[in-house]
Amino acid sequence: MLEEINDLPRKVVENLDGDQGNIKVYLVQDFNLSLLRRIVNFELDIFNEQGIDEWGLVPQIRHGNVFILKEENKKKIIGIAILMRDWEEFDKAYLFDFAIADEYQGQSLGYHFLHSICINIREQGFNKMDLTVNTENPGAIHLYKDKLGFKTIKMSEDEFGKGHHRYVMELDLVTLKKLN
Repeated sequence: MLEEINDLPRKVVENLDGDQGNIKVYLVQDFNLSLLRRIVNFELDIFNEQGIDEWGLVPQIRHGNVFILKEENKKKIIGIAILMRDWEEFDKAYLFDFAIADEYQGQSLGYHFLHSICINIREQGFNKMDLTVNTENPGAIHLYKDKLGFKTIKMSEDEFGKGHHRYVMELDLVTLKKLN
């Protein structure tokens, strides 16, 4: 059984009200077992066995930044983003994980979700954000490059095994503009 997130300490980062309802971006600052299971199940639905499990998620909530996208007063998670600090460049965040549920894709939610996260990360003192993306994922590449302004800085061959090539992309958060 799923419980509402309202009883947990959290920060509403931004409202994304629109045709889909009262959608909010939450920075997860604490968790209970129910929320942890919902996030892990979302990850499994999107990424199959490559999704993050409880063992990886708990340290990310405690020491990184975990954002979820969901309708206010609803239990279903629509999107997730997990970020961590780069150890070599302290003003750089790394987007470890980003996904929007299949049935919500193509509605600009991914753009608005990630844009609000970028603004929040910049407000936390970060100047750059890096990510990797599958070279055969034109939708994600379009979002990152054409809509948000990420630049491809290199291609990493066989990143997750033979034939799993990734683009390494970077965004200058200082020049990112707020949406009206």
